[in-house]
This record gives sequence, C-alpha cells and structure tokens, in this order.
Amino acid sequence: MNNKKLRHIQSGGRRIAFYAELGRYFTADGQLKGDVFRVFLRETLQARLNASKHDAHAPEKADAVGTWLSSHLEEVLSYLDERGLETAALDLLDTALDESAALGITTVALSPERLRRTLANRRVSEESPGEKRRRDPNAKRVKIFDAALRVFGERGFYNATMDDIAQASQVAKGTLYRYFRSKDDLLEQLLRATSRELMLRFSEAFGGDGDILEQIETFIRLWVAFIEENHVLYRLIQMEGLSASSGRQTMVYEYLLDDFPMVKERFAALDQSHALKTPNFHTVAYGVLGFIDGVARKWFRAGMTYSLQEEVPIILEVLFNGFVRNAAQSRQFYVPPEQKE
Repeated sequence: MNNKKLRHIQSGGRRIAFYAELGRYFTADGQLKGDVFRVFLRETLQARLNASKHDAHAPEKADAVGTWLSSHLEEVLSYLDERGLETAALDLLDTALDESAALGITTVALSPERLRRTLANRRVSEESPGEKRRRDPNAKRVKIFDAALRVFGERGFYNATMDDIAQASQVAKGTLYRYFRSKDDLLEQLLRATSRELMLRFSEAFGGDGDILEQIETFIRLWVAFIEENHVLYRLIQMEGLSASSGRQTMVYEYLLDDFPMVKERFAALDQSHALKTPNFHTVAYGVLGFIDGVARKWFRAGMTYSLQEEVPIILEVLFNGFVRNAAQSRQFYVPPEQKE
C-alpha cells in the first residue's frame, strides 16, 4: 500500500508568473514535456545572451546567464521536490545542462544541499524506475473493491464489517486482511484507486493547450458524469460525511488534486488572456466542486429519478454567468488587484 500522506496545499496566488511558466512545460499530472521545456529554455537563454551582448556594463555574458540559470534551477528544482516530482526534476536538470552547454554556458552552480538531493533522487530512480507514482491493482483487489461498494451502499460504512465484505467478495477473511489492515484502510485505498481512474479521465480536461473556459467546461461535464456513474461511492464519501472531523468528507477531492500535482501551474499557464476573475486555482476548483455537490445532493434527495446530466446546462450557466438573469441588475463585489487604483 502507498502510505504517502496527502499534501493539503495552500494556494496563495502570489507566484502566478512562476506557476504559468511551469504550466507551459508540465502536464497536470506532473510529467515534464521535454521537447517543450527544451525549446522554452533555449529561447530564454538565447534572449538573455543577446541582451547581455549589447550591455557594455554587463559581466561576461555566458557567466552572467549561467548565474541566472543557476538561481532559477534552484527555485524550480526545489519546487518540484516539494511536489514529490523527483524524477521530473532529474529530467529537467539533465535537459537544462544539455541546452546550457550547447549555448556555451559552462558554469551552472547548484547548492551542496541541492546536489545531495539530486544524487539521492537519481539513485532511487535507477533502483526502481517508474514505480513511484504507479500501482498495479490486481483482479482480486478490484473484486474486493466492488464488493465493498455494494456492502457500503446497502448497510452504510459504519454498519458494514470486514466479515460482510469478505463474504460479499467471496474471499477468505485472512486474504482480505492481507490486502487491507482495516475497513478504514480499505476505504482509503478505494479512494486512491478511484482517483487514478479520475486522473485518466480528466487528462482530457487538463492536458490540452486550448481555451481555459472550454477546458473548465470539459472538466465539469466529466465530473458530473463520474458522479452519476459512481453514485454509491460518491454518496458514501460526500453525503454521509464520514469522519468529518478528520476531513474525509473532502478526501476524494484531495486525492484527485494530489494526483495532479501541477494542475495549478497548468491553470495559470492557460489563463494568459486573464479570462478568469481570479487566477487562484483552488478558489475556482473548490467553488466548482462545491456547487456541483449541492446539485448532486438535490439529485439524491429526488431519488435519482432523472439523469444528473440534465443538470449540466444550468450548472454551466450559473458557474460561468452567475445567478442573475438580467445583466443590468448584476452587482460588482470583487475588483481584481490589477484593476485597483
């Protein structure tokens, strides 16, 4: 089992330019787009070399650009380490060294601590390539998950027992405990597996370079479809408020965001036209997810007697355009910082 704790990240919204840069050459799930980064870095370094060429007071141009690159790499590599993207950091560093050498920048200095971390990460990467963010659930695990969902749906999480799940999945109780330490552990791993499925599904929404509003719309449609198709799991987590004091009520969101460690950066990169009133990804994300939660609650209270997909047009209308029908009656409550005098 992956025992890594979830990172509850605060999005301060004060480094939007930096986030947007990273979002240009990273996918939302944390994969470096090597070709894109290589072109970006080459153009950036060449522009700095050209600028120093015309500055009579500038130090040796390659040394000056090397100093800038060293500082920038420290910032980027540190940020990637914080996100748990050590393999991507190694790939980025290798590419940066290749491109800088090709342009005659021969001095790139990293701090001793950064060098130690880089060497340690490389050893781990060589020992177990590709294992860090991947799991390969086998058929028995999936069978247990399916049975657990049926039992939880019929009896509720608190009333269900591991004996019930063993019987429903037709596996021995000892076998069940070899996979899962407890009922809570089973639920946690079920959420993690679900987030993997969501990650694949939402790659369509987060992965392209198109209009940000179109991508938000795609995400909303996919999320509503997921709720309808997985209503037992969704209601179990979101509606029963399991262990609300520990935050499990929103755990499915946190797992999803954890599997998209660079989605905030992609979000900033896509909003170059400033189409959104706030560049803060988490404000937008939780606003969207919270509103859809409310619509889903209404659907559950109605006994799911209609397709939740029917609610998509009004969800999109309200989220994109607000509640007020007549634009002349709209009221302004928020002024973006860049528009304030």
